[in-house]
Amino acid sequence: MKSLEPAFSAALRRLPGGCFAKMPRSQAMTAIPPQTSVTNMYTYFHTWPKHRSKFIIYGARSNASMTTRLDDQKKAPDQNNGEDPVNGLESLYGGVNGAGTNGAEGTTGGEKPKAAAAKPLGLAGVRRRFERGEKLSMVTAYDFPSGRFARQAGVELVLVGDSLGNCRLGLPDTVGVTMEDMIRATTAVRRGVDAAGAATSPKPLVIGDMPFGSYLTMEDALRNAAAFRVAGADVVKLEGGSHLAPVVRALTNAGIAVMSHIGLEPQRALLQGGFRLQGTSATSAMEIISDAKELSGAGCVLLVVEMVPEEVGTAVQASISCPVIGIGAGGKVAGQVLVCDDMLGMHGRPPSFAKMFADVGRASAMAYETYVKEVRSGQFPGDKYSRHMPAEELHKLQQLLPQVPLLSLTQEPAETSTVNGHSASSHRTPGSFGFELLHGRLLPVQRLAVNGARLAGTRGISQAATGTRIEPKRLCSNAELIDWRRQVAEQGRRVAFVPTMGNLHEGHLELVDAALQRADEAIVSIFVNPSQFASHEDLDTYPRTLEEDVQKLRERGATALFTPSANEMYPTGSPGGTMVVPHFVEGKSEAADRPHFFTGVATVCLKFFNLVQPDVAIFGQKDAMQCVVIARMLEDLLLDHRIALHVVPTSRESDGVARSSRNSYLSPSMRQKAPAIYKALCAATTAKGASPWSVRTSVREDLETQGLEVSYISVADTRFMNEKADEADLSNSVVSICCIMKEEGHRTCRLLDTVLVPAGA
Repeated sequence: MKSLEPAFSAALRRLPGGCFAKMPRSQAMTAIPPQTSVTNMYTYFHTWPKHRSKFIIYGARSNASMTTRLDDQKKAPDQNNGEDPVNGLESLYGGVNGAGTNGAEGTTGGEKPKAAAAKPLGLAGVRRRFERGEKLSMVTAYDFPSGRFARQAGVELVLVGDSLGNCRLGLPDTVGVTMEDMIRATTAVRRGVDAAGAATSPKPLVIGDMPFGSYLTMEDALRNAAAFRVAGADVVKLEGGSHLAPVVRALTNAGIAVMSHIGLEPQRALLQGGFRLQGTSATSAMEIISDAKELSGAGCVLLVVEMVPEEVGTAVQASISCPVIGIGAGGKVAGQVLVCDDMLGMHGRPPSFAKMFADVGRASAMAYETYVKEVRSGQFPGDKYSRHMPAEELHKLQQLLPQVPLLSLTQEPAETSTVNGHSASSHRTPGSFGFELLHGRLLPVQRLAVNGARLAGTRGISQAATGTRIEPKRLCSNAELIDWRRQVAEQGRRVAFVPTMGNLHEGHLELVDAALQRADEAIVSIFVNPSQFASHEDLDTYPRTLEEDVQKLRERGATALFTPSANEMYPTGSPGGTMVVPHFVEGKSEAADRPHFFTGVATVCLKFFNLVQPDVAIFGQKDAMQCVVIARMLEDLLLDHRIALHVVPTSRESDGVARSSRNSYLSPSMRQKAPAIYKALCAATTAKGASPWSVRTSVREDLETQGLEVSYISVADTRFMNEKADEADLSNSVVSICCIMKEEGHRTCRLLDTVLVPAGA
C-alpha cells in the first residue's frame, strides 16, 4: 500500500482503534499504512455538502464495547484533578494532550485553535464522577454562545439536540430537522466549547443528536454518526429502545460512542400517544427497563430517560452500570438534562418538569422594546455612542457640502452665566430632569424627556411583531396579591410598582415603561383613595375607566394589575385608626392648599408597599411634593434600603401641557391657556441670572397678565420642600406651581406643574 504524506501518517498512527480521521479530498483514496492499529475498515465517500471533505472510518480491532475500554482507562492514575489522563483522551479527541482539533469544521492543515485552559473531561472522567456519586449536569446547546456558556458553567455534557428545530428554526417539532442543520449546529457548539475563554473546568463531552431519518439503515447510521464526529461531537445520541441495540453495537465497534434515549422519544411521540408520561404501569415500566439493559449491553456509554415516574428512573439506573441522565425522570438518576431554552424562559412557560432559572425571554423582549423606543425618540445613539470628525476636517467638509448643515450636528458649548458663583446654561431644558433617591437625598438626575406621543404603543408594536400580547394578572384582593408576590419571589423576579388612581393617560403608561426597564414584573394599582380627598373635592365624580385602563396596560406590557376595594385597603373604614402624617410639609405650597392630601397619600402608599413589597417604586415628577413625601417616608421608616424610588420626568403634550387625569375637566378655552404655564416656568428658570425671587416674580406676573390665577409658585429644596431665600442659589431646586382654571358653566380645575433645576445650574 502507498504511504500517506509523512505528517498525516504520523497523525494517523496516533489514532487508536475506533477513531476516524477527516481527510482532504486529495488524500481520500490513499491507503492506510500497515503499521496502523486497525483491522476492519469501512470506507464511505460521502460529499457533505458538495465541496466538503470525505470521510474514512476505521473499525475497532476488538468487538469489546466502549464501556469495557472505559473500565480499562479508569484504572490509570488520575491526573488533572481527577479527570482523564493524557493518553486516555486520545480515544475520544484524536489529538495529543487534548490539543487536537476535535474535528471542528474549518480547521485545516497546521492550523490549531487556541487551547482552553483545562483538558477535556472525556468519558473516563464522566465515569469517575459518576462512580464517586457526583451528579452530572447536561444541557442542550445550538450555537457558539450557548456552547460557550455551558463550558463556562462547568457542565459535564453538552447535547446538540434536535430540539434545535423547535427552539431555533421555528419548526413545530423535531421531525423536520436535517443532518445539515445538526452538523452546522454541532460545529458551532464545538467552537463555543473550545473557545470558552478563561474557563478552568474540563471541556465537557459534546453529544450530537441524530435527527429523524438519519439512522433508518445501518449504512445511514454509520455514515451520519461519522459526520457528527467530524463536526466535533464526541458522542452521538439515538432515540429508541432494544430494536436499536444492533445499531448501537455497530457504532461502538466502529469507534463511535453512543448515548441512547428511551422513555418518551420525541421523534416517535406520535406512536407513543403524544408528549405524555411513559412507564406509568408496571408492564410498561419493565419494557423501559428491558430496553435500558439491552442498550447498555450493546455498548451505549450514557442513557437518557425522558418523562417517566421517578420510580422508573430509579429502577433504570439500578439496572445498568452506565450513567442515566434524566429529563422529567426524578432526582434518583446519575444526572439531569434540560433544554437550554426552557431553562432560560425563551419561549414562555416551560414544561412542567423543567425549572426556569432565568427569564431571558422577557429580558430580551424588554431590551428590544427599549431599543426601538430609544431609536424612535432619538435617545440612541446620542452623543455617547456617536463619533465626530476633527473640527478642522469638519469645517473643510462643510465648505465642500454647503447644502448639508454638518456643523449643526456637533455639540456647541452652551452659553453660560453666573448665578451666585455658579455656572448656569442658557440652553438647559428643565424637562430633562427627574428625581432619584440617591444616598438618602432626592436629587434631580438628568434624563431624556421624550415626547410621549412618539412612544405610545411601542410595546404594543413589539408584541404585534412577535404575535404575542401580555395579559396583566388581575388581582382584586390582598390575599391574591400576597399569593402572586410569593410566587414571583420564588422565581427570583424583581418587581416594580406603579400606584395610580386610574383614568390612565400616556404619562401613566410611561411610568409602566420605566417599571419594565427596571424590573422583571411591573404591577400597577388602580385605586381611587378616599383618604386623600376632602369632603368638597371630586371623590364621587373622579373619572373611573377600568376597562379602558386594562386595555392600555395590556398593550403596554404591564404584568399585573391590583384593583382593591376600599374595604380591602381600609378594613376599619377610611382613613383608618393609624395614619402616616408627613409633618415636614405642613403649610408648604401644595400641602397648604390641600392639608389632608399628603397624609392620605403617605398612608395608602405605605399600605401598598407592605402588600406589594416592590424592589422599586415608580412615580411621576409632576407631583413633586408627593415624591418628596414618599422619599422621606422610605427614609424615616427604614425602607429605603429595600425599596428604590424612581421618579420619571413629567409627561407632556406636544404643546408642553403636563398630562393629568383631570385635564378632561378643561373647557376648550381653558385648554388653550394651559400651555402658558410650562412656557413661563421654562423662561424663568433658564433666564440669565435667575434666582428664586426672579422665578417666583416673573412666573406670577407672566401668567396673571394672561388671565391665569396662580394659587402658589414655589422654589424649594429637594429634601424637605423648604422655600429657598430670594437670593439663594437656584440650583438643585424644585420649582412647582398650581394654577386655578375657572370658567362659568364648567368645573374648576387645578393644574399642577413642576420643573427641576439641577445642581450646578
